[in-house]
Amino acid sequence: MQPSLYWKTYPRCSALPRRTMSSAPVSSRALAYAALVLTTALWGSNGVVSRALMDTIPPLVMASARWAVAFVVLLPLVWPERRAIAHSLRRDWKLLLALALMGSAPQSALVYTGLSASTAIHLGLLNSTIPVLIILISWGWYARRPRRLEAMGLAISLVGVFLILAHGDLQSFVHLEFNHGDLLMLGAMVTWAIYTLRVKDRPQTLSLFAFVFALSLIGGLLTLPFAAFQWVRAGVHLGTREWLGLLYIGAVVTLVSAVLFSYGVERVGAVRAGILIHLMPVFSSAFAALFIGERLFLYHAAGFVLVAGGAILGCLKPEPVLSSQASSKT
Repeated sequence: MQPSLYWKTYPRCSALPRRTMSSAPVSSRALAYAALVLTTALWGSNGVVSRALMDTIPPLVMASARWAVAFVVLLPLVWPERRAIAHSLRRDWKLLLALALMGSAPQSALVYTGLSASTAIHLGLLNSTIPVLIILISWGWYARRPRRLEAMGLAISLVGVFLILAHGDLQSFVHLEFNHGDLLMLGAMVTWAIYTLRVKDRPQTLSLFAFVFALSLIGGLLTLPFAAFQWVRAGVHLGTREWLGLLYIGAVVTLVSAVLFSYGVERVGAVRAGILIHLMPVFSSAFAALFIGERLFLYHAAGFVLVAGGAILGCLKPEPVLSSQASSKT
């Protein structure tokens, strides 16, 4: 589905009831920021685990499997809401379909397919474009100009991200070449940026768990035929290592991070949530050093200070958030 078609079906956020961050308790905002930081840590670990599994699991199979795990884990938790989920699937199917395309298995399939033809450093670089894409899309569709602190924080964070990705040598970016895998991953970043802006408009009759369950169902059905074809063609054989890895990225990275991310976006807004995504390369570097033996250098520390400092600067001043009423359910 093209974004333009989606916007013809659903009103812009400016027409929806507004909720301000200043009206929310400080403790609630603190919990939201903590949830978003934990989300970036989980996403950072996903890169390490997924890269280790990609030698034996094809990209479409991995994308479909991670959301299938989330579906199975959620099923008993959302069973009491089965009627509400069925009703929402009938009434809000266009909205849920759009969100599933942008934020579930199809988006993961784009990432993994692109990663199989590219490199980890390019994936990290393209992930760092998400906050920029969020601000640009928000500017174009909502006429929301970035505030001064947001722009300053974004610029500082980008320098820190580039420093980490360039291993302390910013001139190395001159030699980067992008292939079709990079373009696929860039497409995945664009769809995730749009999802970040639209996730606050999810059906409020569903809890966060029920909402993620609906996305996993729709996204899984969309990718299942392609994953099955790739499974048969590649002759996939899963061992204990593969099952444990898929369980982690499906139950923890996919499910827990999706719920935490939705929780954070609804309370602090898409732009600030996007700025905090800059922390992900920091966590990726730390996990790579801890679990796959990569060394940490001084530029990692310098990059972390810039990334974290920029993220904090961009989140300092609360402002009204264009949002529908946040669900009282959790």
